[in-house]
Amino acid sequence: HWLARLDRCWTADRLASRGLQHPARCLLCDQAPESVHHLSLACPFARQIWHDVLHWLRLPCTPPDREISLNDWWRTARHDTPMP
Repeated sequence: HWLARLDRCWTADRLASRGLQHPARCLLCDQAPESVHHLSLACPFARQIWHDVLHWLRLPCTPPDREISLNDWWRTARHDTPMP
């Protein structure tokens, strides 16, 4: 989460900005260019993982939404999750 928040993950868009080889599309879904936002919020594969992990942990918060940032979701999820 820390690296994603700082946009420091070596995703395809970051590799491209440095002139390095990179895949044209997300390797998980092959539907969109790979970026931190896509991998953490928009990728169908990632969204399913979020759903499964939150369900497994029995957390009442919803998976991240495509329209908000991961940091915004994290803040909202922390606020909405009851502490034991």
